[in-house]
Amino acid sequence: MTTIVRKRLWSPQSFWFSEARWSGFLKTTAFAVRVCLSVGLALLVAFVVQLDSPMSTVTTVVIVAHPMVGALVSKSLWRVLGTVFGAGLSVAIMGCFVQSAWLYFVALALIVGLACMTASLLRLYRAYAAVLTGYTIIIVAFSSFSHPESVFMSAMMRLSDVVIGVVSTAVIFLATSPRRSQPVHRALNDAFLAVLEHAKSFHSSLTALSVADGSDFRTLPVALYDSRQAVLKKITALTPLLEYAASDNPEIKDHLSSYKMAVNQMAGVIAGYHPHWSNLHQPHTRFYEIHAYATRMLKNVIDGIRNPSWRNDPESILKTLDQGIQSLEIFEAEEMLTAASLASVHNVKNLLLALRRIIEELTEKKNRVPMRVSPYLEWPTALRNGARGILITLLATFIWYVTAWPNGPMMMMYVIAASSLLSTVPSASKASMAMAIGTVLSIPATWIYHVYVLPLISGYCLLWLSLSFFLLPGIWLQFHPKYSIGAFGYAVFFAIQSLVTNEMVYNDIALTNTWMAIICGAVLLVLVFRVFLPPNHESDANAIMRSLRRSVNLLATSSSHHLPFAEQWQGDQIQKLSRLALKLSFLSQKDRARDVLDRAFSLVSLGKLILELRQNAENPFEKKAVRMFLQDAIIRRQEITYEAFGNRTLSSGIEQIQFILKNLQEI
Repeated sequence: MTTIVRKRLWSPQSFWFSEARWSGFLKTTAFAVRVCLSVGLALLVAFVVQLDSPMSTVTTVVIVAHPMVGALVSKSLWRVLGTVFGAGLSVAIMGCFVQSAWLYFVALALIVGLACMTASLLRLYRAYAAVLTGYTIIIVAFSSFSHPESVFMSAMMRLSDVVIGVVSTAVIFLATSPRRSQPVHRALNDAFLAVLEHAKSFHSSLTALSVADGSDFRTLPVALYDSRQAVLKKITALTPLLEYAASDNPEIKDHLSSYKMAVNQMAGVIAGYHPHWSNLHQPHTRFYEIHAYATRMLKNVIDGIRNPSWRNDPESILKTLDQGIQSLEIFEAEEMLTAASLASVHNVKNLLLALRRIIEELTEKKNRVPMRVSPYLEWPTALRNGARGILITLLATFIWYVTAWPNGPMMMMYVIAASSLLSTVPSASKASMAMAIGTVLSIPATWIYHVYVLPLISGYCLLWLSLSFFLLPGIWLQFHPKYSIGAFGYAVFFAIQSLVTNEMVYNDIALTNTWMAIICGAVLLVLVFRVFLPPNHESDANAIMRSLRRSVNLLATSSSHHLPFAEQWQGDQIQKLSRLALKLSFLSQKDRARDVLDRAFSLVSLGKLILELRQNAENPFEKKAVRMFLQDAIIRRQEITYEAFGNRTLSSGIEQIQFILKNLQEI
């Protein structure tokens, strides 16, 4: 009996001892230990140099800590820059409006709103500079409202706190975190395999699907939609992973442009799988043969990629793809091939070419000129977050001004800091509730700490261990997808409320007032982000779709000299697709979300077809005909039959474009 129980406990299916869970447990434990060591070092330095608020260094450690050293370095640098800029602004507006409270409040609200808007527009931890600019102003001013002449010293103290916290965290993590390229290579390999598996599932499932004639779309099987969503999530996570790794790992930095191009190509492959191709609705004699061939080719490539050493010798996989491309070119040259069959062959050939480019980029078998992809700026979300920052700042300052509450500045500090931090997350409204709950949960933890633990502490070591113990839940859950925002709020605001000073003073009334201010701030945060200015994900999705349509229309109207490279244009649109998929994930109507994403993918395919069509026009007569067709079909939306003058490639492309346009309805 004992042997059976032991075998079940240590089996791969066991909850605790499965390989994946055990690996995750070890990584989280290592991260928590590093954070606690960083807290200890920062606290020690703060006491040695006799800072007035040593817990500010602990708050900095909790905020900047990240399992990836590159992310930590990036986050720390932007945090210091944001702190310097915010401290300077705080001194400036305090000096300008020291005798006019309402002018000061308006200036503060406008700067906080601008910081929230900028944080929503910027990518990765560059947004963190804007976040710090926003709430550093109120942190610096917090202790200077009654004595404005001390604002400069407050700014210097705040900068000292941040620098000590950042340097302490960097020292511990750089000393204890090995910098290896294998995790990045493994993530790229896993994403590539997921793309291949999705493509294989798509082609292998076509023979089992009923192909209906007519203009109505048939949707894909639910399993393919779920697979697509999972693959898109993996691909989206690769960009920040590569950026962070490159900031610390020279090897990744040297290959960054190639890896980013490979990620772009992976997303392009996924974007090509939607039910809006005309050849999927019109069964032809070679339909099953072509897609069965694609399935076999993909299976061979998957078998090659599963070999751990394939990156060292990709020649066999490239040879397999080259043979497949040559076979399709021979097949494509058949005179009796119908337009629908030609379209199917063309799509599969483009797939194999894309896979070849991905392998070349991952192994750097071919040097390419790096292409700059401009970041997509999501203005509706940014403006909404900016308005939230302005409104919540004005409400908090108004409450403080009217009630003359001594702890009003603490409430202001909380709402401004929380609003700035929430501006960087995908759905600030959804995260505001989690942030508020995590903050409120830190209040009873602070009470237990102050009443039962802190009076018993007589030295630095006990203080460090007790703080680490109470911070541990927030640190541990910070990278759990479901609880990350709440855990972050708990850890950060527990550190703020602890009120451990260099000369410890116990004041229960001040502590109670602080708790009340935090609770009022949490309520105000939820009201502004969820009631007064709620999200509108459907409107945001429509804005992204309009941007996609404008990009496609521009391809139809631009002169040949101003056409972008296909890969560059695709990279620009992939950013929009990632944002769109994120917005649609918040909608309750999943069928509608899938349909909208299908249409977005079809717009990207339409743009690529337009670029191919314009490149395949071989003489001035064909070029003029293509321009006339695009003007009529894309801009005027007229259904006109065009002859391709014997060029079967143009004929197939025109047919595909006409079919997509015919079925692409307004959302």
